Amino acid sequence: MSDLYQEIEIPPYKAVIEAEIEAPHPDGCYYARAVIARLDDAPVHENFATYKIERGDLFGDPPRAFRDAEERVREAIALEFLVG
Repeated sequence: MSDLYQEIEIPPYKAVIEAEIEAPHPDGCYYARAVIARLDDAPVHENFATYKIERGDLFGDPPRAFRDAEERVREAIALEFLVG
């Protein structure tokens, strides 16, 4: 598994988080995006199979970008996908 890929489970949901490097940023800044799905493959919200968390802020390393994305995933779940 890549250092830029992470899966987390927050039952009944799972999230795939991918970090990417901001190009052509000379300092190697990273941001992350996520996709939330249900563990049982049921729709996440209304009739949507997944819920996307778009790119976040820039961070100096992938772990901080992952933490940012995970916080946004947890917030979306807590607010029942009524964010954005």
